[in-house]
Amino acid sequence: GQKMRLLTISEISARLQDRRLDVVANATGLSSRTVFTFKAGNAKGANITTIEKISAYLLKDCDCEKKDNNND
Repeated sequence: GQKMRLLTISEISARLQDRRLDVVANATGLSSRTVFTFKAGNAKGANITTIEKISAYLLKDCDCEKKDNNND
C-alpha cells in the first residue's frame, strides 16, 4: 500500500481544535476520551495504530494533501 504520512501529536492537536470530538470519534472508531486527549495535546503514550487512524482521518478531508484520492 501507499505510505501514509503520520501527523505529530501537536499537529493532530492543532487540527482538532475546531472539530467536534464526537464526530471525529465516530469516524475513527476511537473513544471520545482518546480524541480529547489528542486535542489537549497530551497523548504522549498513544499507540501507533491510534495515531494512524486519527492521521488518516485528519489528512483525508484536508485540501493540503489532495493528490487524486477523491473517490469517496
